[in-house]
Amino acid sequence: MNDINILMLGGKRCGKTTVLASMCSEIGKALAGTDLSFDILNEQTQRELMRATENIRKKLDVFNKPLTRVEVDDNPSDAQKTYSFGIRLNSGKGIAFSIHDIPGEWLTDNHQAQVKNLIHNCQVIIIAIDTPYLFAKMMNDKGYGIYHEEYNKPMQITNFFKNSLTVDDISERLILFVPIKCERYYHLTHTIELNAFRRNYMQELVNAVGDGYRELIHYLRSSPQLVMGCSIAITPILSAGGIDFVHFKKDSETGKVVSLYQEAEFLKDYERGYAPKFCEQPMIYSLVYILSKTLEEINTSNKSLKINRNELIYPLEILRKKMKKGTGPYSDDGFLVIQDNAGRL
Repeated sequence: MNDINILMLGGKRCGKTTVLASMCSEIGKALAGTDLSFDILNEQTQRELMRATENIRKKLDVFNKPLTRVEVDDNPSDAQKTYSFGIRLNSGKGIAFSIHDIPGEWLTDNHQAQVKNLIHNCQVIIIAIDTPYLFAKMMNDKGYGIYHEEYNKPMQITNFFKNSLTVDDISERLILFVPIKCERYYHLTHTIELNAFRRNYMQELVNAVGDGYRELIHYLRSSPQLVMGCSIAITPILSAGGIDFVHFKKDSETGKVVSLYQEAEFLKDYERGYAPKFCEQPMIYSLVYILSKTLEEINTSNKSLKINRNELIYPLEILRKKMKKGTGPYSDDGFLVIQDNAGRL
């Protein structure tokens, strides 16, 4: 079994590091009962994740005050970050597991060749989506919010896929669209006191992803090789849990967009504070895809591989049971498999 590599893409300062911290803190839920274990392999990764988690908790303390403002940070990112983990099988064999977080600017500057090389070695590409920018101030003629194009950079991502990558570069990949900061829309959907019109905001979020990334999704379904080999899904997460985005406004002096957040209303005690939800799901999808693909390789290869197929069948079965998975026109809390003709999810 090859080393596992996941690449995270997204607009600058959309919160990818925060997502990684939440995903990794919740991965134990995904692996419980699977005979797989998850280890952090170096101190740098440990420090980065601890720092990100601590920053989330500090921000949550601030958000106890209603309508706390958050300004967009315009400072560019300057470096790739790689988080190193390991997965141990029941037999004791270890598999290196790395998540690569690159600056959003790299898709359009002189780092494009470096990004292409990363994708060549990654089985999963996560596209992180700042949900308030996607969903708030909706433009009815487009199906997504007025700030989406500027801050989530869907056209830059689409153009990179179309112009810098070949079909072979992406045909055997899992592409995950991961809306982050979904707290507001999840709470609106599931809180009777707030949802007078009984709208399913999480289903509407799926539609907004489809509209906001229409050209990219169409491209990923544009050839037989991509249709049969490329799997696509939407896996939303509640990055912190206990806070809600309220609305945007522009600062009258600077002209910058300001986001207003506050502690969510009508939550149960155990949902308050730092209570991320669904953060393990992108990891579950990734592992299910990779284990399925590895089993295919074992079944079709005449070579002697280091991993015994029986070590993978049981973990794969348990992980599949833990997936939130909508199909067809219906999502499950915003989770939807868009394309999986190889049957890997």
